[in-house]
Amino acid sequence: YKVIAVNYCVTVCSRTRLQLMGMKRLMTQTLLAASLLLVAPLAWALEFEMQMQTKCIYEEINANVLVVGDFKAFHRDHPEVPETVDVRVEDPHSLVLFEGHGKNEGQFAFTTKTAGEYKACFTVRDLQTAYQTKLKLDWRTGVAATDWGAIAKKEHLDALTVELRKLEDNIREVYSEMLLLQQREQEMRDISEQTNTRVAW
Repeated sequence: YKVIAVNYCVTVCSRTRLQLMGMKRLMTQTLLAASLLLVAPLAWALEFEMQMQTKCIYEEINANVLVVGDFKAFHRDHPEVPETVDVRVEDPHSLVLFEGHGKNEGQFAFTTKTAGEYKACFTVRDLQTAYQTKLKLDWRTGVAATDWGAIAKKEHLDALTVELRKLEDNIREVYSEMLLLQQREQEMRDISEQTNTRVAW
C-alpha cells in the first residue's frame, strides 16, 4: 500500500508541478502582453516638416511623471545633412524646463510637477530654412521613459520581476489618468450647469 501511495503521489505531484509550471508560463506571457499594451500609448515617435519658423508639439501629462524627449533635425531631401534648431520646452504655466540653441540633435528630460499641457517648441533661423528642415521627435513618458535596464542591473532583478514592476507602474499611471479624466469631466459638468443656470435666469 505504501508503494502504491508513493507511486500515486509521485504521478499526481509531477502532474501538478507541470500544471503549475504551465500556469506560471501562461501568467508570464499574459503579463508581458498586458505590459506591452499599456506601454504603447506612453511612447511615440513623430517625424514632421517644419514648414514654418516655429512649430510646437503639445502633450497632456499628469503630475509626477517622468518625460524624456529625443530630437533630431535634418534636411528634408537629404536626411544625412543636419539642420540646426532652437528648442524650448515649457510646463502648463510657461515655466521653461529646457532650452537649447543651434542644436541638430539632443535630449531633454524632466519630471512634471503639475498636471496639464506641456509643450516643446522648435524654431529655425528663417522661413527658407523651415521649408527644407525635417524633424524627428521621440517622446516618452512614465514607464516608457524609465531606464529599466539600469534599474534591473542596480537591484539585481530578473526579467520577470522587471516586467511585473513595469506592469505595476503602468496600472498606477492608467489609474492616475482615469482620475484626471474624471476630474476634467466634473469640471466640464460644473461649467455646463452654471451656464444652464445663467440662461434660465
